[in-house]
Order: sequence, then structure tokens, then C-alpha cells
Amino acid sequence: MVFFQANRIPLTLTPGQAQRYSSIPIPGCTEGEGCFDRVRMRGPLGTDGRYPEVDTGSSFMMAVELTPDGPRTRTILTYSLSANPASPHHTDQTVLFSRGQWVTGRFTEAEIAADPHLRTTTVRG
Repeated sequence: MVFFQANRIPLTLTPGQAQRYSSIPIPGCTEGEGCFDRVRMRGPLGTDGRYPEVDTGSSFMMAVELTPDGPRTRTILTYSLSANPASPHHTDQTVLFSRGQWVTGRFTEAEIAADPHLRTTTVRG
């Protein structure tokens, strides 16, 4: 608490305010703190109320509910689709994750057919 007071960091500081990846707020904490989303930074909280950029963590998370109608899933790539920072998709899912949004999985034929972005390819021989 002394560190926070000495540096005028609010005691209400949230992980999303202190932790970032490519300038995107990241929720989560270390496995010792018991978070579902584990994150790590390369150093301690700075006097500016920010950690160094998040550099490791739970890169893929999945929540599954098994129902009589089939599985219901939500997934997220916490650090997006591309390891290439120059890719236009580098932070797509990180932004969703930061907002508390997930991607809904599709399992049944009806769910798959209802996907507005569905493309099928027939491979022969």
C-alpha cells in the first residue's frame, strides 16, 4: 500500500488498467492468485501504475457446457490469431478478450449452416 500511496497510484487499480498487450487492456493475474486467465509480465508494477507489457499467459481459453442438445462452447485466443505484429489480425481476438467477449463455437449441422461466413470446399482425389 505504501508503494501505491508514494506513487499516487489509486488503490482501485484494476488488472485491465495495469496490464496491456499491444496497448490493449488485459484482464487476468498469475496462477498463484487463482485466475482463470493467467498472465505474466517481465517486471513489477511501475511507479506509473503499469506493468511491463504482458508477454506470456493462457493464449487459448475454452469454456464448454455439455447439454442434451449438444455442447455449447465459447473460446478465445487471448493473444489473437497471428504472431506477426504486422498482420491485420494480430490483435483481433485480444480486443474481444479485453472487452469480455468470446467466440461462440458451432457444433451441430444447424449451427454450422447458420454461420453467415460459412464456406465449403470439396476436395477430390
